[in-house]
Amino acid sequence: MKYISRISFLLIIGLIFFSNPVFAQVTKILTQTIRGQVVDKESQTTLPGANVVILNTVPLKATTTDINGNFRIDNIPVGRHNLQVSYVGYISYLISEMQVTASKEIVLKVQLQEDAFVLDAVTVKAFKDKTGTINSMATISARTFSAEETRRYAGGMDDPARMASAFAGVAVGNIQDNSIIIRGNSPKGVLWRLEGVEIPSPSHFAGANVAGGGFTTLFSNHLLANSDFFTGAFPAEYGNALAGVFDIKLRNGNNEKREYAFQVGVMGIDFAAEGPFKKGGKASYLINYRYSTFGLIKSFIPSEQIPEYQDLSFKFNFPLKNSAVISLWGIGGNGKNAEPVTEDSTKWVYDWDKVQYDFSSNMGAVGVNYKKIISNSAYIHSSFVASSNNLSWDMKRMNDNLVLRDSIFINNTSGKYTFSTFINNKFTKKHTNRTGIVLNNIFYNTQTKGRYQDEMIDYSNSKGNSYLFQAYSQSKYDISRKLLANIGVHTQYFLLNKEFSIEPRLGLKYKINAKNNLSFGYGNHSQLEPLKVYMYQKEIWGGMVLPNKDLAFSKAHHFVIGYDYFITPNLRIKIEPYYQYLYNIPVVDDDTWSMINYEQELTFDKVLVNDGTGTNIGIDFTLERFLKNNYYYLFTASLFDAKYTGGNGKTYNSRFNKNHVFTFLGGKEFVFDKKQGNTRILGINGRISLMGGHRIVPVNEELSNQEEAIYYDWSNPYVEQNPADFFLDLTINYRINKKKHSSIWMMQVKNLTGTPSNYMYQYNIKESKIENTSQTIMVPVISYKIEF
Repeated sequence: MKYISRISFLLIIGLIFFSNPVFAQVTKILTQTIRGQVVDKESQTTLPGANVVILNTVPLKATTTDINGNFRIDNIPVGRHNLQVSYVGYISYLISEMQVTASKEIVLKVQLQEDAFVLDAVTVKAFKDKTGTINSMATISARTFSAEETRRYAGGMDDPARMASAFAGVAVGNIQDNSIIIRGNSPKGVLWRLEGVEIPSPSHFAGANVAGGGFTTLFSNHLLANSDFFTGAFPAEYGNALAGVFDIKLRNGNNEKREYAFQVGVMGIDFAAEGPFKKGGKASYLINYRYSTFGLIKSFIPSEQIPEYQDLSFKFNFPLKNSAVISLWGIGGNGKNAEPVTEDSTKWVYDWDKVQYDFSSNMGAVGVNYKKIISNSAYIHSSFVASSNNLSWDMKRMNDNLVLRDSIFINNTSGKYTFSTFINNKFTKKHTNRTGIVLNNIFYNTQTKGRYQDEMIDYSNSKGNSYLFQAYSQSKYDISRKLLANIGVHTQYFLLNKEFSIEPRLGLKYKINAKNNLSFGYGNHSQLEPLKVYMYQKEIWGGMVLPNKDLAFSKAHHFVIGYDYFITPNLRIKIEPYYQYLYNIPVVDDDTWSMINYEQELTFDKVLVNDGTGTNIGIDFTLERFLKNNYYYLFTASLFDAKYTGGNGKTYNSRFNKNHVFTFLGGKEFVFDKKQGNTRILGINGRISLMGGHRIVPVNEELSNQEEAIYYDWSNPYVEQNPADFFLDLTINYRINKKKHSSIWMMQVKNLTGTPSNYMYQYNIKESKIENTSQTIMVPVISYKIEF
């Protein structure tokens, strides 16, 4: 109840700010500029003469693009607007409910799809942006999300991964981090791509609790452009992933006007700047820096852990002559937290009270992209990226003599240098092909020590490098006005053990009529395991060997059927049943342990073989009303069953078999001073989530009581399940538009009701009994942001 009281207090303080009559003083209608460029989606060539219309303005505001495909419309009243773009022979494009503010220009890149079956006419029916993807090769289990949604969706906490947990087929792994479980798969199976290139999980404290997740992404949503998210059967250009894909794009900075944003809140500060390098030039910069500490909300965080982190992200864009562009971009961040030991042994309740640790993590990626239009129908895109991730963990344990001794030491660094290039060729209106290669020089330096009896021993102590080669080709065919096919193949070769994989991909989409679509997707996918699995050292016959070096790729077949029904242009139902068969999964021979259940093991010490399998079968349901008339909602339901077969040939529930996930979120905007230019907007957004609990291994009670420590019964894994998780999240934002600047007050609360989570067995050494403990984590965040 104390958490509810605190939140009530915060709500009262927020309402005081929101109701301040000073904010209501308005003297004139506020306006802003909308400008951008219109291009062909497949060839990226500009489209001069395209019509651009702001639909809900009186009188109607419209223009046409110039010889370079650029357009500009000034004096657009602040508020939400619908922008439609049309061009002869192309499908019209609609950007709905675009938020125009007083502080920032709207700079767009509109990509029109040529209609393969219409000549010299405009296809009048507008293609609604929310139903498509940036990647035109995607036909199923994919959707686009925007930076504005990461801010607006309750529970998103300005984080793409947390926001994506609202989508069908996705569950949160843990309230403490942003790891996600897609259709019953481990979070480590999610691929992160930034600006077209694979990078390590871009999160602060990545890998501290779960491989594939951390506390929050280490780049601000201020840099995000519209990006794609995939939950299965993804196109051929995506490799080295079994579960899903985040294909993140960074936007370009404003190349005409310098703009700034500064945010301060209980978690820290956030500063962003963008603009042209020089007045009248075309080059632009975009930079963001964040520093965060939980010190101001420490009373809401269990234990004495006070994590701190900071990050820097940027993108520099340099248009060149002859239709070429070079961009330099980077993200980087570090974080640390620590927990001291309880020195008074009379206060020891659990074994964890005897532990002291210091944890730090660093992650960075920097890249340069080159894009050039080489003809009226083709362009080439090349990238070179260096990325690295470091995790350091120093754990000490106090013995009964109150002597603090080393327990675990980890200092693992992994990374790679990546060169990728592809050519995108629009052969005809009906056929577009993208073919590319990716060369990865993977390096590693693993140092892992753990205490065994009275000495620290090396579990892994090696460094070196190897290569992963990838190649792909995919084509999109408009077979008829109703039938679209995406066909491709992805291959990869791991030089360390000479493992090779060929992976066919297929996507079909059939338009039954204007309101109904059927889709089908198939993909064969493979993934490398974490490098420390391959680098594990074991002493055999007096020498050190790498028993896991020759492990093959973990692989999976994805089958998905999709049905879309548009009840109205703004309301849709989407149903996707799916089946996934996983094979070549590393397991311990004649045992129940499998990499399919992998979360995180700080001291990896298992010898594996590729004899494991698994299945994920389920159905995803979505009912979505896109934002219109100032409100929206999204309801998703997922029912699934995730099983695996271990090295002993027996089948069990997987760790991530939650069985069900239900999410309902929605929001409403209240507009004040509407006649004077929408100068004040109050947004209230909520989210309710209900999902099955994590599967857990039962405790071996006899051995645990005998040893006064927790020992698990691995002969019968994951037969128990934690209580179902019920979370209520809230986001309230209040925007005040003034001439040349905007102020935004925001309150975000994660787990408003204080629902317990993070269940785990611990041995109570005071009372000599086994306990199933939990934590109540509720994070309230209040911030103030000014854009100018």
